[in-house]
Amino acid sequence: MPTPTFQRLSPEQFEQLLQNFPFTRKIDAVHMHHTWRPRHADFRGHDTIVSMWRFHTQVNGWSDIAQHITIDPEGMIWLGRNWNLPPASAAGHNGNKAFGPFMFEMIGDFDQGRDPFDGLQKDTALRVVALVQARFHLPAGSLRFHNAMSPKSCPGSALVYNDILAEVELLRQELQAAGTREPARQQPFPEETDRNIAEAIRSLSRITDNAGESGDAELSHDEREAGAAPAAGAGPAAPVQSRDSGLSTAALNALRPHLVNLKVGRLSGEGEASSTPEDIDAIFEQHLPQAVSELPAGQKLRLLFYAHGGLVSEASGLQIASKHIDWWRRNGVYPVYFIWETGFFETIGQLLGRAQQGSRAVSRGLADFTTDPLLEIGARVLQGPRIWGGMKSSAEHAVDPPSGSGDIGGGAHYVARQLKAFCDAHAGQVELHAVGHSAGSIFHSHFLPLAHGLGVPAFRTAHFLAPAVRVDTFRQHLLEHIGPGRAVESLTLYTMRRDFERQDNCAQIYRKSLLYLIFNALEDRRATAILGLEESLRGDADLKRLFGLGATPATPSSVVWSPTPGDTGRSASTSQSHGGFDDDAPTMNSVVRRVLDKPDAADIAGYPAARAASRPWIEEVDWPADFDFTAGAGYAAPPIKTQVPALPYMPPSPALLPAVPLAGNGNGGGRRLALCVGIDAYPAPEHQLAGCVNDARNWGRTLAGLGFETRLLLDGDASRATLERELSRLVDQSRCGDVIVFQYAGHGTQAPDLNGDEDDNIDEALCPVDFASGALYIDDDIAALFARIPDGVNMTCFMDCCHSGTNTRFAVGLSPGEMARPPGTKARFVKLTPAIIEAHKRFRQQLRGASRAISSGGAQRMRDVKFSACLDHQVALESEGSGDFTRRATKVLATGIQGMSNEEFLRRVLAEFGGAARQAPMLDCADDARTGALLQPLAAGSRAPASREPATTSGPPGDAALLQAVNGLAKAVQALAAR
Repeated sequence: MPTPTFQRLSPEQFEQLLQNFPFTRKIDAVHMHHTWRPRHADFRGHDTIVSMWRFHTQVNGWSDIAQHITIDPEGMIWLGRNWNLPPASAAGHNGNKAFGPFMFEMIGDFDQGRDPFDGLQKDTALRVVALVQARFHLPAGSLRFHNAMSPKSCPGSALVYNDILAEVELLRQELQAAGTREPARQQPFPEETDRNIAEAIRSLSRITDNAGESGDAELSHDEREAGAAPAAGAGPAAPVQSRDSGLSTAALNALRPHLVNLKVGRLSGEGEASSTPEDIDAIFEQHLPQAVSELPAGQKLRLLFYAHGGLVSEASGLQIASKHIDWWRRNGVYPVYFIWETGFFETIGQLLGRAQQGSRAVSRGLADFTTDPLLEIGARVLQGPRIWGGMKSSAEHAVDPPSGSGDIGGGAHYVARQLKAFCDAHAGQVELHAVGHSAGSIFHSHFLPLAHGLGVPAFRTAHFLAPAVRVDTFRQHLLEHIGPGRAVESLTLYTMRRDFERQDNCAQIYRKSLLYLIFNALEDRRATAILGLEESLRGDADLKRLFGLGATPATPSSVVWSPTPGDTGRSASTSQSHGGFDDDAPTMNSVVRRVLDKPDAADIAGYPAARAASRPWIEEVDWPADFDFTAGAGYAAPPIKTQVPALPYMPPSPALLPAVPLAGNGNGGGRRLALCVGIDAYPAPEHQLAGCVNDARNWGRTLAGLGFETRLLLDGDASRATLERELSRLVDQSRCGDVIVFQYAGHGTQAPDLNGDEDDNIDEALCPVDFASGALYIDDDIAALFARIPDGVNMTCFMDCCHSGTNTRFAVGLSPGEMARPPGTKARFVKLTPAIIEAHKRFRQQLRGASRAISSGGAQRMRDVKFSACLDHQVALESEGSGDFTRRATKVLATGIQGMSNEEFLRRVLAEFGGAARQAPMLDCADDARTGALLQPLAAGSRAPASREPATTSGPPGDAALLQAVNGLAKAVQALAAR
């Protein structure tokens, strides 16, 4: 498209346009950004705006410039994207053409010590927020900083959210008192004003559709931003290069001062982010000295060395570093990441190739191993210990000294030598720290004592997350070097307690954590003690003494057992998966508090939102493409067939082989996925609750223990738009055999029926965090969504809110009843005010037909099973920091669900309430689903429970091939037993 002309408005003209613009899109939030680049000094008026537009459209491939408006250093406003289209603000937060945020960017770099955020630019920014909120009747808390939606510091580390919020609230009060919600005075040339508004509307309407666009605001602050306008006549910027990690060339270049890329222990000249000796020299001779020079007088440079898990791919390691590094820097820590390619892909590929030589291949995937013993045997048959040993060898060779002239030795050895020289040159100005996740603890067990031996000062702290290092390796290399005055002054372990470790899983295939797979199958000897396992720690007297376990006195080193009761402070962790620790906010925030030596309540830059409550295990392992994990992992890659060597037939030995079905993967061949929602922090004080976030986390932990992958939506993230998007994704991406769960803890309410489908003229509704703007999620919405549940998908809901009895289909017309509640409790019910009801009516009108009546057909047509906290005429109560229903329901689930029907689950929950219950949970579903198995797969094409009869040896040829492979494993078991 031709280069557009961007119109410049005064704040007064913007206010007039805002009042007259023909909005077809409901604005539910205001997103605030800074450009970072261009800075104030770079701004060149219209040329800069055009340069940004060119970068966004020609490089990023977006339909238009990302933002709806841009505020320049003089406080003037430049129009941008069509206000009726979603912006490219932050992936997952952009909304759609029906509703979503209004986004603005401010020219400048408002990080600490950079451009000042003051004067006319600040005045205009605050006024824009206040005016947009007033125009759409939004609460002050609808303002969102970009850094609340991504790991960036945007809109600047110098901006304090609560301070900005207070100033906006004050301005709104002033505007309301002055009556300026509408234009306050007649313009001297009304015809000219009308022409300007009409011209602005035409300008904003140049792009009318951006379907399929997935924008994510400005680039990382370490990348070149378009605003540093190219010279006149310069061609379009070079396109961003596509890479396995998804990082652009500019992003990788910006990461380079923080990366050491290794392969089999040596500096890697291959891959996405190769590391040469010159690159390492630049870190220690240029970037780190520069960081020291920028420190305030008397402050030390906190330098942290991070080693990720040893089976991840280079691309995954780069993604981890990309997410972490901005966050470390915002906390005043300079990180250096060891990205160590282990050769795992090549090694296992060669092993499989050799195993196939001279034999006929049988088509099967590893997901067909449906019991832990079989998978452990399979791992050994495929020489898993040799593969794992090769990974450990990479860590060992990383510390190799130079072997002769021209050889620099292992990459970690070269780094340690450069670190020694840097610390000597800046004596007393450097403080060292280390973090190792999973096999990263193996790497650091070699690197840390090496550095100490070369004369590097002591590391003040080290942190091992779910450490996969053998206890004897740890004892041999690092144990004696931990303590005051030694290589590492204190070591903190973050790992799961035994029961949670055993409830973890590897891609729904191996039913315990990766540490147990190492313990049982990947080391040379079965039951080799691993540092991250509770039984290994408690079974070793030296480790008990080191970490102050049992009756031993407290020491500088300690263990944080996940999940902890709380989620804040120096000793918090909530990860319930081996791979989740490095993306668990309580864990990472705890680590940074210990690095900064800050108490529990001190302010830090909080860790950004996690990818998911439990990251799929396949993301932790650099498996070859031939392996198929699609059957049980909840993984969206296309299915791939695997060629596994056929083994000679032998009759199965009942004493050695456990009884196991030959078809399926132990959970019906499908995935287990859950969306857990908890809202306490409603904007209005009278609406706020105290136990819903705890409930959502409790449900997440409980369901994870049953093999579910969970997604959490908490407080401000649980807007109506996000709730609808995530629920739609849960339903629309499900397929036959899946078990999916929706859990909600928050306010419920009743609203006037606007489409005549309710006998009592009342709709039941959930209350998202932004419900006061009219954005209720009514029973009609839920019924329409659940009508799309595919055949063969088991959808179960757990609703801990008031009047939840039938809110996934239609209300049955019962009266609200008595609302009295016992002391010390809160009711999860909101009585809508006339203003909210009017806002609800406007919101439904703007949905354009989304509120039409949809016949539910009654309970017998329901495609979901729903457990609700109370009957329609009761209220759901919360006390002692959790919902009364959630506390009892999760207790029942935690005892196990084997053989439990939906009806039996309800009976047990009612029994937990006892005879004097203040509320009575209920089950709402079709009659035949009442006796169906709780949270178990359904039969294909039906709503009924799947048959659980054991598989037989008869059937299609594929079953015979599977039986042959299992019998081959039986032979391997006998061979192992004979050793």
